Amino acid sequence: MFLQFFRHVIVWGALLGLPHLALAVSCKEASTWNARQVIALDQDVYVSTADIVPGKLLWRSQNYTVTFRCVDSENYPSGEDVFFYWDPARSLTRIHDSIEVGVTYQSIDYRPVYGQQRRIGQGTAPPPRRSYCTMYWNRSRADECARSLEVTVTFSVYIKATGMPPPSNGQINENGAFDLFQIDGVNGLNSTPNSNYRAAISGLGRIHFIACNPQINVRANGGNAVDFGRIPSNTARPGDIARAVPFSVEVNMSGPNAGNQCEGKALVGSFSTSHPVEDRTVILPESDSGFGIVLSDAANPAIPMRTAVPLGVVNGSVVQHEFVASLKWLSDHPKIGPFQATATIDVSFR
Repeated sequence: MFLQFFRHVIVWGALLGLPHLALAVSCKEASTWNARQVIALDQDVYVSTADIVPGKLLWRSQNYTVTFRCVDSENYPSGEDVFFYWDPARSLTRIHDSIEVGVTYQSIDYRPVYGQQRRIGQGTAPPPRRSYCTMYWNRSRADECARSLEVTVTFSVYIKATGMPPPSNGQINENGAFDLFQIDGVNGLNSTPNSNYRAAISGLGRIHFIACNPQINVRANGGNAVDFGRIPSNTARPGDIARAVPFSVEVNMSGPNAGNQCEGKALVGSFSTSHPVEDRTVILPESDSGFGIVLSDAANPAIPMRTAVPLGVVNGSVVQHEFVASLKWLSDHPKIGPFQATATIDVSFR
């Protein structure tokens, strides 16, 4: 029974088509009523020249959790869902073609493409009475409007290599902010300035390509795999941990092709998997297996997929970070027999 680790496993989510109807909803940050957030690279990001293969994760932001209040501003009383509308300003295509900037939502990486969207929840609902629009906190000037609701989302921003060559000087030279998404309703993008929340990324000029090519290894009781051994199913109790096995991720800078620009750089890891995931943290060998695998370290009792985890700072030839893989019961009648699940760890500099 193994949990094996491989690299460069990428999961893409389905995207919905863009409707072309009248505009109806305005969504802003609920507590401040702000309509824009700029996520800045506030530290230099160093990218190994060996990591410019397509899909290689170069950087991942922290998670951002935002609660939006959505109001009916255009007489659409039946209510509507709200979505991420990707690349609303059509600006992301101007970024250097050696990197891809995108958004991670519910452990799925989305490459923002203008004209595509992803549903996040219900933004407005039918009102209890016709006079509802007069309630001051609804902030609607419509004669007859839907009821205002709040919706909360958690997302992060990623940067990946595309496989195209980096700039000749080794540095991304993009300045300014690039809009990643706009929160808007089913009826299309609201073009009224500052009416709907947008998230943007800035500071891409802090990305540097360097000569640093460490070797990354996973050390576990089964080589590069975690072997849970034989576990009796009659002990299964939902929520219990059946067995926990330590493993480590080793980043070795001593190889002949490691390069000489690694020293002092902070390393960050990010796990992902092609298997089903429950609650963003439990890897399921099968959707109905009745058990799953949780990854943890000293700072994180359950590591969500596609979330940045600090590994350490390069100060010498080897950086090693300790993890634990735990088999967790999800049912008192789990499937019986051998199983195998795979995971990916991408390591990047920060």
